[in-house]
Amino acid sequence: MNNQPLFSNLRLRSRLNQCLHIKRFLKGKGKIKVSLNQEVSPNDVIAVYEISGGFTSINLARELNLSPQIADKNLTRKIGSTFFRGELLASKKSLFGQNFLTAPTDGVLENYNPKTGELRIKFLPKEVELTAGVFGVIDQLDPEKGEILIRTMVTEIFGVLGTGSEKSGHLSVIAGNGDLVNASRITESHREKIVVAGALVLGEALRKAFSLGLKGLISGGINLSDYSALAGSIYGEKKIDTEIGFSVLVTEGFGLIPLGMDIYKIARENEGNFVFLNGDRSTLILPSPDPNSILSIRKIRLPIPTFAKTVLEKEVAELKVGSKVRVVWPPFMGAQGEVLAIDQTPTRLESGIFTFMVTLELQNQKLKVPYTNVEIIQDF
Repeated sequence: MNNQPLFSNLRLRSRLNQCLHIKRFLKGKGKIKVSLNQEVSPNDVIAVYEISGGFTSINLARELNLSPQIADKNLTRKIGSTFFRGELLASKKSLFGQNFLTAPTDGVLENYNPKTGELRIKFLPKEVELTAGVFGVIDQLDPEKGEILIRTMVTEIFGVLGTGSEKSGHLSVIAGNGDLVNASRITESHREKIVVAGALVLGEALRKAFSLGLKGLISGGINLSDYSALAGSIYGEKKIDTEIGFSVLVTEGFGLIPLGMDIYKIARENEGNFVFLNGDRSTLILPSPDPNSILSIRKIRLPIPTFAKTVLEKEVAELKVGSKVRVVWPPFMGAQGEVLAIDQTPTRLESGIFTFMVTLELQNQKLKVPYTNVEIIQDF
């Protein structure tokens, strides 16, 4: 007879409607346009900053089908001149028609290499408006660091692993929670968005997401090899402030695991809303879209956070009848349900190990698993 309590890992899955601080960053030199204690709405411009120009190269000789030594003779603009997106940069007539090269962006013709045929283009600096993204109150300004601290109401989602620094964008659910997502699911319409991608996102889909300029991707599972390629390693301390071009959050673990219905439901409810994804901290922050949330925000005072670069530590809790749990071991990995009963005597498994079994009630079935194969999940 078992008279001793059984303990399992306790995992926080979400915090609903919490008042906390978010930090908005200027990604270049600029000017903050709000003041301390000012109330803001999602579309309010709180700062403007300038993104410095980068460089790109176009093989002019190949584009015009000419030798590198003479291709620059067909430029319609002089080296050193400024041009704008869509303007004609070079053209060549032939018996088969005419080849054109138009500007892919605003820039300056930096130089031409007659040995390689490469035309180097310098991007023009671009002024960017930074919006609040939330209903909230300005609690702190740091013009030197270009940081703005906003008190707001949000829902937080916690995954089990992730990588990539903080990104923001509109949330788009592109698959069911149990779907496998290949490259065909990722389209041009998802550019600049954070997408929710089912039970497993394949490597080809990750590469396409990167090439199309998605801000982030959320899935239930991921292949170990794909995650290692993104994060660099799965061992040692969790890397902080990695930058891979976009951020990834995995809510369940490695392999094909349906995204938990608790998290998937919240994602569906926030379809199209502006969100913040931080892969390094394995968190998704969903600001309240309700304008009336400002009424609660006004009443709450929060200490200024330090934003220490830490992740949630593991906790344990007593497993009881009625506990909400998640199975963390095959063959039912990722399944969620409620504990209906806990055996009072241990059962011998095929491996020869004796352990206590728990009966779980899932949405459509009941199953029995070792208590060590579950973790308690908690929402606030």
